[in-house]
Amino acid sequence: MFCKRGIKRILIISYTVLVLTLQGCTFAGNPVGKNVPKDNTVPGLHIKEATVDIDGMNGRFNIFFLADSHISKCDDRDKDLMMKAAQRSLMFKKEGMNSWDRFDMLIAKIKNSDIDIVVMGGDIVDSAMYASIDHVRNRIATLDIPYIYYMGNHDFEYGSEYFTPLSYSKYLPRLEDMHGKSSYQVKEYDDFIIFAADDNNSQVNKEILDAFKNVITKGKPVILALHVPIEPVTGDRALIEKCDKVYGENAAKKHQLIMGPHGCVPNHITQEFIDLALSDESPVIMVLAGHLHFYHKDMLNEKIVQIVTGPAYSGEALKITVE
Repeated sequence: MFCKRGIKRILIISYTVLVLTLQGCTFAGNPVGKNVPKDNTVPGLHIKEATVDIDGMNGRFNIFFLADSHISKCDDRDKDLMMKAAQRSLMFKKEGMNSWDRFDMLIAKIKNSDIDIVVMGGDIVDSAMYASIDHVRNRIATLDIPYIYYMGNHDFEYGSEYFTPLSYSKYLPRLEDMHGKSSYQVKEYDDFIIFAADDNNSQVNKEILDAFKNVITKGKPVILALHVPIEPVTGDRALIEKCDKVYGENAAKKHQLIMGPHGCVPNHITQEFIDLALSDESPVIMVLAGHLHFYHKDMLNEKIVQIVTGPAYSGEALKITVE
């Protein structure tokens, strides 16, 4: 049996741990600095933080980046997908919480934070089902800040329609009021630009390439938001090795989850896009991505950091402070 003094001591320790958790404190070993993430953990959410410096910028600008919610809600409007939706929703139910409830928690976190823009990096919905889209639309309608919603490889799939002409012509338009009609989105500010590009089956299209060429002529630093990560050109194999550990290689000993020679090999348009983004003259200062369902940070070259966020269905997201 514990003595009263022992019980009191345990209660004090427990209270201290609870307060630190609720305040989102981080402990030694997670320093905050340029492009150095920290874990801002609250119950049910795991928000990493990073900063990026822009010479001459006054003040701060906070970006909230999330990807891979994989919300799979279905009703009679898409009754043929009921069974698939139920199976997929179970895949993304973590610690007893549905993916859409976790998404709601992230939206609540955003509303109670000093966020200036929300960037939703693909696979927010798991399929272009009306119930899933309505859920996201209704939640982001409660935000009083701008947002970007761009496409992953699942947002506009529908049953067996996956990057097919029908998926583009019939199901992608279901998201137009959130996504817009272009395959890219640009938010330009006084000191920098956010350029977000849709996943076109792990490639970019000519519309994206042409728009990116125009953006890089403006002479402003660019934060590039993609769904599929880029393979580093530094020779760093950490990302490849992590993909291999989590997913394994395909028959060709490649990882289809990244863009590069050891993954989904870029076509000529995508390769030109990557070459421009990673060139010595490129204004790109950071690349944000998702798709992998795990967190990873690396350097694409000597000056450009890439941060892959963990999945929102597990409560993971990223806050980037530009200053």
